[in-house]
Amino acid sequence: MSRTATLLSLALSLGTAAVLAAAPAAAAPAGPGTEAGSTTSGTSESTVRSDGARTVTLYSGPVRVQRGAEWLPVDLTLRTGPDGVVRPAAAPHDLTLTPTGPSVRYAEGGSAAVVWPTPLPAPQLDGPKAVYRQVRPGYDLEVEATRAGFVASVRKDGAPTGPAPDLKLTGNAEAVPDAAGSLTEAESAVSRVVAAAPVTTEAPVPFDTTTQTTVKNTDTSGDPDLRLGSYDGKEAARSYLTFDLAGAKAATVRSATLDLYQTWSASCRPRAWEVWTLPAGTTVGPKLRWATQPQVERLRATSTDTRGNAPACAPGWSSVDVTGLVKEWVAAGATSGTVVLKAADETDPLSWKRFASAETATVPHLTVTLG
Repeated sequence: MSRTATLLSLALSLGTAAVLAAAPAAAAPAGPGTEAGSTTSGTSESTVRSDGARTVTLYSGPVRVQRGAEWLPVDLTLRTGPDGVVRPAAAPHDLTLTPTGPSVRYAEGGSAAVVWPTPLPAPQLDGPKAVYRQVRPGYDLEVEATRAGFVASVRKDGAPTGPAPDLKLTGNAEAVPDAAGSLTEAESAVSRVVAAAPVTTEAPVPFDTTTQTTVKNTDTSGDPDLRLGSYDGKEAARSYLTFDLAGAKAATVRSATLDLYQTWSASCRPRAWEVWTLPAGTTVGPKLRWATQPQVERLRATSTDTRGNAPACAPGWSSVDVTGLVKEWVAAGATSGTVVLKAADETDPLSWKRFASAETATVPHLTVTLG
């Protein structure tokens, strides 16, 4: 059973918050002639247009939670409650930020926390992020809410007068060790941990994750980043996304795009990145690592779209045409489909890119027009 299905089952039996699955977190506006309203089922959103065509959006992760009898879109915006505790507006798990640090209780059981040794100041809130200024001279603590839990980072801010605080997780979660280069200098993170609910199936659908030469033994599917390319010309990363194709079953595919929100590039100079597929029947899951990843089989699309380094190439959506690929999947009756994102040149330091994962407000998705 997938993490989404398990959480749904838990919600129905216990009445607790859980994930339903994929309504749009930040989908592009509907085109001309689109009828008002849409329907959401499973991991897809479907909109019928006035010309009879249907647009289906397939997401790489869950984006709805249950509150009582109502299902709400996931909203990771952090807010301070009447009790003074900071929480996301609507998240799959119970995340709280208090003066002792961030902690999360998972819907399926278990917990994780970063316990700060001294009382933290009131944080500055900005969407899903909370920044605690000068927790030590020259260092800030940043906490970002995710669908699976949270990410905590210590970042340089000013002139440090001592060593950086070393973040550690307590509970049954696991830290995701990032190499120095996997966090850009502009982000100035010197310590970082990821608290994420464990994935309970071998090949969950939908799913996304990163494999990286410098991350040997850790599941990175709870990370808000999908990484590709190389930051130093030696180390490299690739990302994998699996989509549930039930929403496009037994239909005629007119067009399809893979839509990804690009948050960071090594520069504004265009560098090619590619979309590959795996051999038929190959599945991926939380045990995927760089050393065990399957061999890519076929190049499906290439883009030089480069965003996220400076105002001249600000973060934003990147779209690539994957019509032929989705047609093949649907014609073959595939129930799911996986793509691999990689740099065209994995030895080029300017190939380093980061895309938002399903843990963020900008969920990767396939936009498929059927008719």
